[in-house]
Amino acid sequence: MIIDNWSNHKIVSGCINFEPEAMRVLYDKYSAQMYSVCMRYAKDTESANDIFQDSFYLVYKNIGQLNNVEALSGWIKSIFINKGIEYCKKANRIILLEDMGYHVNNSSVNWNEAVSNLGTDEITRLIQELPMRCQTVFNMYVIDGYSHKEIAEQMQISIGTSKSQLHDARKILKQKLAHISMIKRPLPNNNNNNNKGE
Repeated sequence: MIIDNWSNHKIVSGCINFEPEAMRVLYDKYSAQMYSVCMRYAKDTESANDIFQDSFYLVYKNIGQLNNVEALSGWIKSIFINKGIEYCKKANRIILLEDMGYHVNNSSVNWNEAVSNLGTDEITRLIQELPMRCQTVFNMYVIDGYSHKEIAEQMQISIGTSKSQLHDARKILKQKLAHISMIKRPLPNNNNNNNKGE
């Protein structure tokens, strides 16, 4: 099965008619990308799998409501993001930063350099380790492109709270990146010092 031969219109019309091949093409085309969305919003693999399954169910169920087939990718992603937000709202882990025991300090770590040295899995893990509300706001604003106004409406919080949570998320991530940078920093070469003493 060659996915590239399937247009959005063919995929959508096939899924509306419950054609197994079309449904498989849609899954194969978007599953990897959408699972990464689930992992960013979840705290663990089990929760990510739940979000993933529930979201794909909604995609197949509601695909007939899609007005513009060229917007298929964005429409699917919005379903997964909304499901991720719903998970975050339901999760009983929205705790104040003070209660989490985080002591965030300003760091001189180069954000772009530190991130570029990490793999996708490491970055996802760091985001998952954020307090729940910080994690959600960071995902929505930095990665998924929502405005603070949109985040506030979706999360039912104030715009100020959204900005504050984003600020806290970035500070926590910078602290973690600084720690990782120190661990990965190569040890100094003491050969020269040893030679001087000979």
